[in-house]
Amino acid sequence: MKGWIAAALCTLSTCVAWAGTSDIRKTAEATMLVTGTIDVAPDGGVYSYALDRPEKIPASVVDLVKNSVPGWKFQFAEHVNAIQHATMRLRIVAKPTDDKNDTLRISSASFGDTNATATDHVTYKDRQPPRYPQEAVQSRVDGTVFLLMRVNRQGQVQDVAVEQVNLGVYGRDSQMRHFRSVLGDAALDAAKHWTYNLPTTGKHVLDPYWDVRVPVQFNLHTQGTSRDTYGKWEPYIPGPHEWIPWQRNKPLQASSDAIPEGSISSTDQPMTLMTALGGA
Repeated sequence: MKGWIAAALCTLSTCVAWAGTSDIRKTAEATMLVTGTIDVAPDGGVYSYALDRPEKIPASVVDLVKNSVPGWKFQFAEHVNAIQHATMRLRIVAKPTDDKNDTLRISSASFGDTNATATDHVTYKDRQPPRYPQEAVQSRVDGTVFLLMRVNRQGQVQDVAVEQVNLGVYGRDSQMRHFRSVLGDAALDAAKHWTYNLPTTGKHVLDPYWDVRVPVQFNLHTQGTSRDTYGKWEPYIPGPHEWIPWQRNKPLQASSDAIPEGSISSTDQPMTLMTALGGA
């Protein structure tokens, strides 16, 4: 499974000038987000699972999922007495170990309740896209900002913070910190003005607020175009996971970057994965 390395380095060629390093090949990683469904038994064991469009996914990734997912164990937020059906989203990361060998791992995962309706959750009402920072455009920098926000009962953003910024280009540590800040600030400026539809059904309808995770993508290659990237490797440089002060009473969930662009994920999940994700 070496084809992704050449593709990743080709995409990275636009940033070599400002990267200032000859070690890009040694540090290069690639990623893809695969989706599907999972059935979990009342005891927390995996009953079955299925991947969406498996014919589009590299065989090595299919095998990784096959060797990892059946051994997972979950914990439910509430007692259940029947098999639970959920959506499944997995962030797969590939990294070369030497010139001939690569390693694959599932770096993060998120799950959703397929029994819930749209009115059970917070949904977008008005979401104007952020301005792509001119400095990032000129430097050919793209990436994804993962926001954690608290929506109040007026459907407005009460609090918002950058939880993680993943870049699609490599550079010196100082350069990557700078551009994470540039993209993060642009996402924050836009998100503060977004409004949301509140739940009108379900068990969270009377909550005093709703904490949600939202990905914001800055991608020069897809501006104004539609491109099916499912099952394809993309350059990947994960940023550090930031601690959010107003989330101090909630457990940390390291699944931010398994949320697809354009979606909203509640921090209150019906089940929590208790097993290591897996790698090969």
